[in-house]
Amino acid sequence: MWAMQTAAASSVGARVLGEIEEASLDEILASLRTGFATATATATATATETTPSTTTTTNEPDNPPSPAALPRTFPIPRLNDLATRHFRATQSAPLAVTGRHLPLLYTLLAALLTPPHRSAVALVDFTSRFDPLRLLTTHPALTRADLAHLHITRPPRGTPAHMAHCIAAMEEYMLYTPHASRTRPWWGTVVIGGGLNPAVELPASTAARVAVTADWKGWLRVDRGEVPAFWDLGVEEALGDRERRQRAVEEAGWVGVSAWGVVVFGEGATG
Repeated sequence: MWAMQTAAASSVGARVLGEIEEASLDEILASLRTGFATATATATATATETTPSTTTTTNEPDNPPSPAALPRTFPIPRLNDLATRHFRATQSAPLAVTGRHLPLLYTLLAALLTPPHRSAVALVDFTSRFDPLRLLTTHPALTRADLAHLHITRPPRGTPAHMAHCIAAMEEYMLYTPHASRTRPWWGTVVIGGGLNPAVELPASTAARVAVTADWKGWLRVDRGEVPAFWDLGVEEALGDRERRQRAVEEAGWVGVSAWGVVVFGEGATG
């Protein structure tokens, strides 16, 4: 029976994962080559058929590159406030998260994919630790259809030049290939791992699209909220009261601390 339940769960998980836009770097580059070849052929045919007196216009991408790196609008008001303060003080746009960054990413991405935002998001994960299925338990309004607008690639970590190339390839993919999210606004790119400084190691147009970095260095550190101590319990009582202690940990939520303020999210968030 347990084996049958496990197989059924695996089958459901496989179907859900199949609806998430996940691609290798090779697949992204192949899509780009196909897209550029099609665009070139179309442009050539148009130029051949157009008379000299006819004015032609080029088709701009749905999400043209940003001229400068500006802070994104975050769907978590307190987080948006911190990002704005940080940008005013440093002129550095990305939200750089360190510590226990995954819970914040799950909360942020789930909010971005669902109404009223309904955005598309690109995610470059150099650690392969991000689990998209966790999003389904993070936001009650998130549907399996929304997951198709999270575009994930998991390239291997390499030299800074290699990692910068991976991020740039994802930007090109989001802008110029006919993926499923062309009708949604592209909010930006989330980069997990890699240790890159977007402002220094990426082209300006690509750096402008990097909205969040999550790595060992960052200006917002995320940790568990304060959990009440259970000093009055003996060893046997503590072992027997494991569920209550686990519930206390979960209800504590998560806390992001920075020089520009604090954000609380999860079960322990109060506003």
